[in-house]
Amino acid sequence: MISDAIRESLAKVCAALNKHGVEFLVIGGAAVNYYGYRRPSAVAYRPEINVDLDFWYNPTISNYHNLLKALDELNVDTIDLKKLVFDPKRTFLKIPHKTFHTDFLPIMEGLKSFSESQRNAEKVTIDGNELFIISYNDLILNKLAVNRSTDKSDVDELNKVKKGRHS
Repeated sequence: MISDAIRESLAKVCAALNKHGVEFLVIGGAAVNYYGYRRPSAVAYRPEINVDLDFWYNPTISNYHNLLKALDELNVDTIDLKKLVFDPKRTFLKIPHKTFHTDFLPIMEGLKSFSESQRNAEKVTIDGNELFIISYNDLILNKLAVNRSTDKSDVDELNKVKKGRHS
C-alpha cells in the first residue's frame, strides 16, 4: 500500500527513531498513502523532493531529547535544536534531508492525546522497522479539524477507498 519512495524514506527515519526509543506516530501523507489513497507528497519550495514525511511525537522532554539523538544519527545539525527551550505545544520541527523532508509535530488538531492515539494506531513493520501509523479514524478526525483543501480532498478520497469506489 505504501509507495516505494515513501517506504525507503520511512525505513531510514524509523530505524533511527526506534534505535533511540522515540515514541512517534506516522501521520500525514504517508498515513493517507497507507490507507489506500496515493497522492503526491512533495515540498513546494523544493521540487526535487517528492517525499514529505510527517510524524507526531509524544511531547515529553525525554522523548524530545531522544528525537534529537535520532536526528543526530540521520546527520541533521541539531546544535540549535538542543538550545531551544522545549515547549510541548510549540516545538514543531521541519527537517530537510537530501532526498526527503520530515516534519515532527508535538500536537495534532482534533485529537485528545498522543497516548490515546498511540493505543488506536496500526502497528506495522516496514523493512524490519516496527512503527505505528495513526488510526484511520484519528486520521480522519485530524483532517476534518485542520480542514485545508488537501485535507478535505484526502477525506473524500479515503472515504471512496473505504467504500471500494476509488478509481
